[in-house]
Amino acid sequence: MLDTVGPELQVINKTEKAISLKADGLVTLTPSQDQEASSEVLPINFDGLAKVSIYNPYRLFFGRR
Repeated sequence: MLDTVGPELQVINKTEKAISLKADGLVTLTPSQDQEASSEVLPINFDGLAKVSIYNPYRLFFGRR
């Protein structure tokens, strides 16, 4: 696997509990780091995501460090 080009986002999981994403589920990425991370909401460390232009079709890769 190659390293990505461009900014990388981190999920802020203050509880450090494992988060399981659901197949075919929807996930909201939010810059609000006060929210608890869950399978429905993932707080991230980048508040400029809403301003980033994403072309169609798009893919977001979620990986593990």
